[in-house]
Amino acid sequence: MRGTRALGRFFDRIPRRVASRRALGGTLALGVAVVVGPVAQAFIPMADRTLSEIAKVNRASKRNQALQLDLTMRVGGRDPIARGQLISHPSGLARLELKGFGGRVDRYLLSGRELLVAKDGRRLDQPQPLLQPFFFLQPSTSTTLRAALHAFDVLSDSIGLAPCGEEDCFVIGDPRLAAPLPPPEAITFEDGISADSVIVDPLDPNAASEIYELSARMDVEGESMDLEGALEGALEGPELGISEDALLPRLWVDTEDLQVRRIDRASGVFTIFGPIVSFDKVMVPAWFEVHEPDAEPVRFEIDRAVQVNAPPQAFSRKWVLAPVAPPAPSSAPSSAPSGADRPSGPPKR
Repeated sequence: MRGTRALGRFFDRIPRRVASRRALGGTLALGVAVVVGPVAQAFIPMADRTLSEIAKVNRASKRNQALQLDLTMRVGGRDPIARGQLISHPSGLARLELKGFGGRVDRYLLSGRELLVAKDGRRLDQPQPLLQPFFFLQPSTSTTLRAALHAFDVLSDSIGLAPCGEEDCFVIGDPRLAAPLPPPEAITFEDGISADSVIVDPLDPNAASEIYELSARMDVEGESMDLEGALEGALEGPELGISEDALLPRLWVDTEDLQVRRIDRASGVFTIFGPIVSFDKVMVPAWFEVHEPDAEPVRFEIDRAVQVNAPPQAFSRKWVLAPVAPPAPSSAPSSAPSGADRPSGPPKR
């Protein structure tokens, strides 16, 4: 039991580097696991396989083509102030039109990292960052997902673990949260079983179907091994050169269902995504919130989601800067875009 307590103290000291709540008590859905005793498990997912599985979830969720989302906008939990329509394309294009109940129209265009915004047809030089890369939820291959992440300077080869609300998330893009896999020869148990006997890749169909658990039979105070020292040395890794308070662009993905839960930007803006719901087989978050430093969160509730055919001209600067006709006095706000740039409806089945 002394070995078990020592391991528990060790993992308590490195919660940001290796273990989160479920990682200490259960088996994650994805990753390579180093298991040392029944209470300590460090899970290290592999970048290429992880990105491939996320892309597979995007395909299964029917998000891998252009989507139209009808939105209701709230600020700080108050009553709705606008209706909106978001068109997002997996190639890295997105546009957002917001129609306020007072008749004003804001249009946002995101092409890669370039953001263009106009209010009533007039360009804004310092707009709110309300349009974030929703298209991170859409790539259908690991190659396109990695390209999208690289376009926003996300370090896609760095994957770690961290709590996200009541759940746990793989965090892509933050080397401070990643833990390198210790070499098998770094750990040897009393009975001669080495660590390579307890490393399993759950994504490998030829691997064992379950992760082995070994009882903590070692005596960390004896001469046979210094497990705490061996693990601590193996998990420290190289110097990262990144300060603890540096803001990095990151993608947070739930360890259970591999759905995107959060997007961080280097500016400090981050977007949180709600639980997944289905709109006629298209699976999207029920809502998402954009958090900007020193500002109230802006919440968009998704009222409808549908696949659309969105040609390149639908994401043009001309659409953003087009003059906006004043609404008729008796007309209610509408979330539908107007003109020739309107994306066509869902394909006929």
